[in-house]
Amino acid sequence: MQPFTFFMYICPFNSKLIFSMKRMIYLFVTVAMMATVSACSNSASNKNVESNVNEAEIEAEIDNAHAMLAIKGSCEMCKKRIEKAAKDVEGVTFAEWHLEGQEMHLHFDTNKTSLKAVSEAIAKIGYDTELDKAPDEAYNALPDCCKYRND
Repeated sequence: MQPFTFFMYICPFNSKLIFSMKRMIYLFVTVAMMATVSACSNSASNKNVESNVNEAEIEAEIDNAHAMLAIKGSCEMCKKRIEKAAKDVEGVTFAEWHLEGQEMHLHFDTNKTSLKAVSEAIAKIGYDTELDKAPDEAYNALPDCCKYRND
């Protein structure tokens, strides 16, 4: 007995046509289900990637600190010397001193150094910071254009 022979008597369409239409509907439903499953799995994996990125950013923020440090200086030569001293401290990733505001912006790895260590390194070459005063010997060794004390 041929499939769908019952429909030949009820339906005026040819049974082969009905059989191929059912096959197309089955194929369409199958493709739609596969697309839905694929979209759901991509969404879940994207959430995992976003979660991993957010965790990495948080860990990076914890290990890396931004700080500002007031440092006395008077010229562009001071700027070069102060920034070099700060960058020579292991763990400092960014150091920029501004003559106008007498402030340094720092980024550093808190696992490798601290603001106090950077301040001490700068004081050691002759510049007073808000945390440390430069030794007189180091200050007196500065070029005349870099001297800022009024004593």
